[in-house]
Amino acid sequence: MTRRNDDPDSIIEAGLAAPPVTVTEPSRGNSAGQNKTIGGFSVERLIQSKLAVLAVLFGVTGFLGLPLLWMNKRFSDLERWLWALINVVYTSGLIYGAFRICLWSYRQIFP
Repeated sequence: MTRRNDDPDSIIEAGLAAPPVTVTEPSRGNSAGQNKTIGGFSVERLIQSKLAVLAVLFGVTGFLGLPLLWMNKRFSDLERWLWALINVVYTSGLIYGAFRICLWSYRQIFP
């Protein structure tokens, strides 16, 4: 397409053109078969650890970490459902407790 300086449509069209896409092969040093490590721990091993998954669920993420529970192959289906239910109840209790504290604080400030 030829672009004329006095044509505003050609300027707009030229600005919307997508940049060229280049495809590169992944580097040979970090292939999919190798496990990544974080702080000396294998990421795959950490994800498959029951204790680590439960610590993340109850200590960090709440019910937002449930996909991590379902990715773990070491939990049986019954354990997954049980821990998911316990985690949802636990997280709901924490959210309700935070709501009650905010309500109590509001009533202390504005009686």
